[in-house]
Amino acid sequence: MFRFLAICSIVVLLALSYCTPKQERSKFVIAFSQCVGNDAWRETMLEEMKRELSFYPDIEFIYRDAQGDNEKQIQQIRELLNSDINLLIVSPNEAEPLTAIVDSVFQKNIPVVVTDRKTSSGLYNAYVGADNTAIGHLAGQYIAQVSENRGRVAIVTGLMGSSASMERENGFREALEKTPNIQIDVQLSGDWEKEKAYLEAKKNMSSLQENDMILAFNDQMALGVKQALDEQGIDRIKIVGVDALPGAGNGLEEIMKGNLYASMLYPTGGTEAIRTAMAILNKQPYKRENILGTLVINKENAGLMILQSNKIQEQQKDIDKRQELIVEQKALYLNQKSTLNSVVISLVLSVVFGGIAIVVIKSNWEKNKHLEAQNKEILSQQQEIIEMNEKVQQASEAKSNFFTNVSHEFKTPLTLILAPMDELEKEKNISPEGKDQLTRIKRNAKKLQHLVTDLIDINRIDKTQARLQASPVQIDAFIQQQLANFKPLSQQKRISLSYTSNTSIKEIWMDTYLMEQAISNLLSNAFKFTSSGGKISVLVEENTFADHVYIRVIDNGIGIPLSAIDQIFEPFYQASPSPQGSGIGLAYVKEIVSLHHGQVTVSSKENMGSSFTLRLPIGKQHLKDEELRTADEPSTSFFTDYEHVQHADEEIQENSSFHSSKSANILVIDDHPDIRHFLKTLLEKEYNVLFAKSFADAKNKVEKSYPDLIISDIMLPDGSGLDLLQTIKNNAPTSQIPVLLLSALDTDEAKIEGMRLMADAYITKPFHVPHLMAVISNLILSRKQLKDRYISAVEQHEESGYTEQDKRFIQHLEMVVESRLSDPRFTVEEIAGELNISRVHLYRKTKSLLNCSVNDYVLQRRLKKSKHLIIEGLNINEIAEKIGFSSAAYFAAAFKKQFGMTPTAFKKEKLGR
Repeated sequence: MFRFLAICSIVVLLALSYCTPKQERSKFVIAFSQCVGNDAWRETMLEEMKRELSFYPDIEFIYRDAQGDNEKQIQQIRELLNSDINLLIVSPNEAEPLTAIVDSVFQKNIPVVVTDRKTSSGLYNAYVGADNTAIGHLAGQYIAQVSENRGRVAIVTGLMGSSASMERENGFREALEKTPNIQIDVQLSGDWEKEKAYLEAKKNMSSLQENDMILAFNDQMALGVKQALDEQGIDRIKIVGVDALPGAGNGLEEIMKGNLYASMLYPTGGTEAIRTAMAILNKQPYKRENILGTLVINKENAGLMILQSNKIQEQQKDIDKRQELIVEQKALYLNQKSTLNSVVISLVLSVVFGGIAIVVIKSNWEKNKHLEAQNKEILSQQQEIIEMNEKVQQASEAKSNFFTNVSHEFKTPLTLILAPMDELEKEKNISPEGKDQLTRIKRNAKKLQHLVTDLIDINRIDKTQARLQASPVQIDAFIQQQLANFKPLSQQKRISLSYTSNTSIKEIWMDTYLMEQAISNLLSNAFKFTSSGGKISVLVEENTFADHVYIRVIDNGIGIPLSAIDQIFEPFYQASPSPQGSGIGLAYVKEIVSLHHGQVTVSSKENMGSSFTLRLPIGKQHLKDEELRTADEPSTSFFTDYEHVQHADEEIQENSSFHSSKSANILVIDDHPDIRHFLKTLLEKEYNVLFAKSFADAKNKVEKSYPDLIISDIMLPDGSGLDLLQTIKNNAPTSQIPVLLLSALDTDEAKIEGMRLMADAYITKPFHVPHLMAVISNLILSRKQLKDRYISAVEQHEESGYTEQDKRFIQHLEMVVESRLSDPRFTVEEIAGELNISRVHLYRKTKSLLNCSVNDYVLQRRLKKSKHLIIEGLNINEIAEKIGFSSAAYFAAAFKKQFGMTPTAFKKEKLGR
């Protein structure tokens, strides 16, 4: 019995140790060795590092300050090596003395990031810092501009012999070499310190006051010189510094006060150093040399820089508070988890100890009392859950009632569309075609009615979980499609609607249906709150690291009150009561963007406008396998489309239409069933019509049927109509088929891209039927005339008993040769390659069917085409180039040999000149 109790005690101890929260180990350890940390510039660098590290809570950060001592910094780095660090960031006090210890760290395969100044050997993973020569050069250019290329300038340098001071001086003097009327009269050394610069300025005041401008190599020395001049009552001299740091007593504030005329921005690189370090640790691509940019800060932009700095500090404080809250919540979670585990283990042990109730009856009684107390607590918690559930149900019912009322407002105008439609259908004098059109209008109106009902049905939103079905989408075409939907509204309200793309990124992964809802919602809001004559623009650009794309919807409408910005994305929230809105639009946008692993933000000023920004990741690495749309998986939506389900059979049963064997064959490619049906009613009276719903289906039917004309939409569910056009035109057997693009993209960019890819015509939706029919007729007729005009001598033998296989071979040979007729280097081997047969087989086939060699066949086609070009009025050199002859003389000789006269004589005979 004693052994049994001992075993139970050990089990209890193990269970308690299991329930004790374990301290999580940091993922990486980053050490920072700073040469000196007591000046404002290096304090700012440290603050930037800590600010960036706040986004990486699993990083342990070790900081060491060498206080300007080389030996101390070397010793500190040796100590850091014994601390099991993963990466070292070092700002050397001096380059040469620190090179050896930094090299030893690098040789131990510990990544090294060097900031501010480089080591002598160059053994490091990355460097982050500004170009001091460029800063000096910029200062020289600025002073030359301000002083109008004349005057006297004094300079206050840093520590004698320091690389930063020498490089800035060299850059400054190099810039002033181009302006000989500017003289450097005085040069003082301030050793980077305000007090030293002040004493030097007082000591040399007699010569210093004769200058028009003073350049100090940091802002603190500039303020020391300013103090000395103020004591002498001299305020005409313009003082320029370097650093432009934020904060009290630093450059930005002193520029706003007027104590400094300007300052050259010298970025610390703290943020960039941490980002580079994280890229190295996470084995991501990074730049080895990170040279930071600079610019001139004066009163014109200092205020904006201060506002940005203050905003960043406020945001950092907010981030810090949120992280503290996360830590507290995590600790609470771990404690609750430990408590729950303890309760479960106690229950198990209670059962074990229940088996020895005779021995430990008193202990069992006490445990029963403990369990009873816990039971009461659980019952109390259950009661609280029941009460909370009732409140949730009440809120849900309130939402449902709210959306029912909104539904009525949406359905009223739809009723006023559908009711007159029913009356028109009763008219007896309407033609069958008219009735068919009315039926199509009514069906689409009902579809819109169902979509509206689904949209505002909050119960369906609560019960249906949206699942992402992402696929690659051409961003330009997608955005332009959305803008095309709003073009009539923009014309009606006289609101300018524009689109600008500032990114080289062409494709992103998204759920087209959901993202269309998001973009449409933002555009709808923009039109709702922008008055007539206003502007709405859509801007697409990428971030600095090219890993996210920004889609911005910008308007100059009434804007959003500052008090409403924080709540604008909450469900049912409205900045001001409006009968036009229900308060779920922006919440829905936020949900859609979150499903895409992105963020949505807003910036706005009352009476000036608003800007909504969608931040979406590029590529598909962030997507799970179940979030990717498979090739055979149809796009699903957040709301059920009853009308689509109702007409599913119609789509399946829609087949090709045959008119006659002499009629032209037209392939219609569009994923919208009503568009396909409407085009069928227009074309089936004159042509044989084939249909395709997708890129893959269209490509397959083009290769099998070789139609006389292709009518294609641009936006297809599994690809782009422009890609299909390019495929058709780049394939020799299909390159002669005319392609008509029929799209809702009514922009110059889309039309130019279509023409660039060799589309034969481009018509926008909605289209004018007679215009469309005329274009179709002209394309088919012109292609037929072209074929008749350049038909080869081979076609005269079509009545000579060729098999279908032989005719197909001759047709393919004709297409290949015609497509490369202008290429003088076109060889028999290339023809065989295009036809996928051997060179010997090609010779045998051509000889048996055409009774000539391949070269003779190509020559005959070139010469026959040259006769038509002569009749069109082209000169001999142009004709020789177009039909693939290397020279006009060679062409003239071949022409005379074939036809018994020169090209000039033939032209005179046919044209009389």
